[in-house]
Amino acid sequence: MNHYPLLFPCFLVLFLASCGPAQESKGGKEDGDKGNLRLEQTDDYLRILHKDQPVLNYWLSPQLPEGTAEHYTRSGFLHPIWSPAGQIVSDGFPAGYAHQHGFFTAWTNTTFRDSFTDFWNTQKGLATVMHQQLVEVQEQDGYIGFKTNLTHSSKHFGPVLNEDLTIRVHDREAPFVIDIRSEQTNVTEDTLFLNKHLYGGLGIRGSKHWNPKDTVNFLGPAEFLTSEGLTVDSANHTRPEWTAIYGDMPQGKAGMAVIPHPDNFRWPQPVRVHPELPYFSVSPIIFSPAFIAPGEQYLSRYRVVVFDGAVDSDALKMLQWE
Repeated sequence: MNHYPLLFPCFLVLFLASCGPAQESKGGKEDGDKGNLRLEQTDDYLRILHKDQPVLNYWLSPQLPEGTAEHYTRSGFLHPIWSPAGQIVSDGFPAGYAHQHGFFTAWTNTTFRDSFTDFWNTQKGLATVMHQQLVEVQEQDGYIGFKTNLTHSSKHFGPVLNEDLTIRVHDREAPFVIDIRSEQTNVTEDTLFLNKHLYGGLGIRGSKHWNPKDTVNFLGPAEFLTSEGLTVDSANHTRPEWTAIYGDMPQGKAGMAVIPHPDNFRWPQPVRVHPELPYFSVSPIIFSPAFIAPGEQYLSRYRVVVFDGAVDSDALKMLQWE
């Protein structure tokens, strides 16, 4: 308990405030009408479709591409994420960076029981995040979704965080709008220290067509734009209200934007925008450390807007959380 002693009281107030109730977004229809949406379920994945167009895929079973080292095994992440035109704007197990997976949650530089623990970089063999169970399917009010349970586990100490992840897709033609709620609870009797680091918390990995390490599929570097009008050269470690990643695809530009909820801890939350790779992280620990005490919950919410073409700043402004 001698790590960051002066930060504890301030963080606790902010932490508890960030976990307060917030109004959920509605899709606008009544009487449980999910309209054009449907959910497919197999032993391996959950997939939500709008009409016949897939929107997103969530992995229930552990995934490991052939020829990939065992320590990269992962489940409980979103990939593929499709644009309304059917282009895949995310990447899973990308060439050169097999520890990153579409839309995923993981802390990086943490201390648990006086040991360094990294849930993000699974190649270190210290920890990982895995899906545990499907809790429920949600179909009402113009959206369809599901709630799942994941475990963030240390290879030395076992489960540390229990995460309830809720995904909801709105019934709309374009752009696609996805609301995501993550509730991480410390299930141990010891504090998990989230050390100051340049990234960690939420990761977004963009398309294989923007990955220079993927010599087969690369079309051009990822482009970034934030609510402040900043791009890849200036957006890193700023605090925007939204961040978009996009770029060239086989059928023209496409991408996705992430809008953190105003009730999130330390909002507007800092972002790590990589200068060369197609990924960014929304992370509250970029500028200062934090912690999750035993039995305490870390709540975060995000809206993901998936689009074709260039970034429409006016549309993103209209789609921000109320």
